[in-house]
Amino acid sequence: MKWKELSGEERYRVVELARTGKVKIRELCKSFGVSRQTLYRAIEAVEQAAMAALEPKRSGRKPKPPERVKVVHLEDEKIRLEKELSEMKTRYEVTRTILDLERKLDRGESLPGEKKKA
Repeated sequence: MKWKELSGEERYRVVELARTGKVKIRELCKSFGVSRQTLYRAIEAVEQAAMAALEPKRSGRKPKPPERVKVVHLEDEKIRLEKELSEMKTRYEVTRTILDLERKLDRGESLPGEKKKA
């Protein structure tokens, strides 16, 4: 089987054979159709990944990505603005009703629910 056809796990096993010295690098390269340079790069990648995996990590939850923080902020702002708009619509309707009633009074019309004066 050729190097290009190997899965990640299979490539890791080949790298481990090379790292432990159980099989000579020359033989591995010939068997899997891979250059020495590619095999050495794979060995280096495994070593780098192993070191990165063992690096101390901060405890606790990972911080939220900035995009998510912004989305949450914008959603909260949208809710606040929708509530404010609803309150303003209510105020507008109340003000409009009061003005309509005042106009009727100015014209001498009776108000709704009020008996006409004789």
